[in-house]
Amino acid sequence: MARGAALVVRFSSLGDVLLAAHLPAFLRDADPGRRVLFATKERYAAILRGHPDVARFFLLEDKSSDPAAPAPFGLLGGLGLLATGLRREDVGEVYDLHQNLRSSRLVASLGGVRRVAPSKHGLRRRLMVHAKWLRPEPLPPLLQTYREIAGLDPGAPVRPWLREALTDSERARARARLGEDDRIALLGVGARWETKRWPLERFLELGERLPAEAGLAPRYAVPPKSAEASALRARLPAGRHGAILEGSFRECAAAASWAQVIVSNDSATLHLGAALGVPAVGIFGSTVPAFGFAPSGPRDAVVETALSCRPCSVHGRRRCPLGHHRCMRDLAPDAVLAAVRGVLAGAGAAAGAGAAATEAPA
Repeated sequence: MARGAALVVRFSSLGDVLLAAHLPAFLRDADPGRRVLFATKERYAAILRGHPDVARFFLLEDKSSDPAAPAPFGLLGGLGLLATGLRREDVGEVYDLHQNLRSSRLVASLGGVRRVAPSKHGLRRRLMVHAKWLRPEPLPPLLQTYREIAGLDPGAPVRPWLREALTDSERARARARLGEDDRIALLGVGARWETKRWPLERFLELGERLPAEAGLAPRYAVPPKSAEASALRARLPAGRHGAILEGSFRECAAAASWAQVIVSNDSATLHLGAALGVPAVGIFGSTVPAFGFAPSGPRDAVVETALSCRPCSVHGRRRCPLGHHRCMRDLAPDAVLAAVRGVLAGAGAAAGAGAAATEAPA
C-alpha cells in the first residue's frame, strides 16, 4: 500500500524556510516515490518556485507577491482554504517545523495524521543567552536534525535543491550580470538585526583584498533600494558600482550559484550556500554557531570573536546591550580572509575553528 503524502510546514522567516526546504529533498532521498507538499507564506513562493521535490505548495495569503510574477504550482488562500485543500491530498504525516498556533491549527484540521515535531530547543538557546554559567551543550546543526527525521544518516549528503530549482535562463541572466570575472565571492552584507551585521567598512576592506589574496572578485548582495545599497554606492567609486547586486532574493540566489564562496552575516543569504551547493563562510556576532543554524558542510566555515558576553540574543538586537558591539568590531578582515582561503583549499570547518579570536573580557 502506498504511503500518504508528507506535508512540511514552515510559515516563516526566510532563512528558516530555506532550511526547511531541504526536508522535502531528504524525504525523497529516503523514499524516492514519496509525494511531498509544502505549506508556507505567500511571500516565500518566489524563492521556492521550481523545487524539484515538492509536488504542490500551499501558500498562506499575505498579499505580498506580484500578481504578474511566476508562481509555484499550488493553492493560495487563508488557513481555512489551505486546510480544505489539504484534506483532499491524502496526507499521511505532517512535519510541523514551525510549531506555533497557526501550524497547530492546520495540523489539527487534518484529523488523525501523524505529526512529527522535532524539538526547537528554544529553552536551551535562552539558557545560552541568559544562563551562560550553566554551559549548555551546543545544539546539533539543524540540517542534521532534518536528515534524521527523514530517516537518513545524519551525515548523508545535502542535495542543492535551489540550484535545481533555478532555470537555465535565470542563471544565464545572473552570469551576464556578474560581468567578465570568472571567480566570484558573493558578500551578504545585510542582516535584519544590527547586532548581526559586520560593519560595512570591514566588508569593503575584505572586498578590496579578495582579488589579490584569494583570487576572487567581490559582489555585494543587497536588497533593492536598501540602506546598504545606498551606502555601498556612496563608498565605492562609480566605476565599481557594477559590483553591487541589487535585486530580488531569487536573483541573488541565481548570482550566488556562480560563486566560489558566499561570505555572509548570520542571515538568509548565508543559507544559500547549502541550498546551492556553494561553500559558505558565516560571520557571527550577537548569535553563535552553537544555536545550530550555522553552515556545517565539509567545505563551510564560521568566523567569530570569543567574548564572554556572547550570545546576547537568540535572534539579534537593534543595538549592543553593552554599547560596544565588539563581537563584530573586533573581528578583523584577516580572520575572514583566512577562513575564505581555508574553504577554497578544502579545509572547511577547520578554517572556522582557526578564525575564532582568543577569549576577551566583555
